[in-house]
Amino acid sequence: FQATRNELRDLFRAYGQLKKVRLPRKFDGSHRGFCFVEFLTEQEAQAAMTALKDTHLYGRHLVLEWAKKDESLEQLREKQRKLYNKHDDS
Repeated sequence: FQATRNELRDLFRAYGQLKKVRLPRKFDGSHRGFCFVEFLTEQEAQAAMTALKDTHLYGRHLVLEWAKKDESLEQLREKQRKLYNKHDDS
């Protein structure tokens, strides 16, 4: 995962005010390959989802998903791991 927090912030900032951009890390300090972006309003988040759904960053397709309120961080990580492995296999 090559993108920095600032690069991701700049990418998503074009669609609204950001509350938070978080890039979880592995135990070795490297990025896990996904991030969480939180906007101030749902409308801003929807604008970003619509605009960026077919976007590539550093040669990789961005996979955008809505977080579900009942999903734990570990469930989100597992879902992203499966999607990441699926994209690598194709």
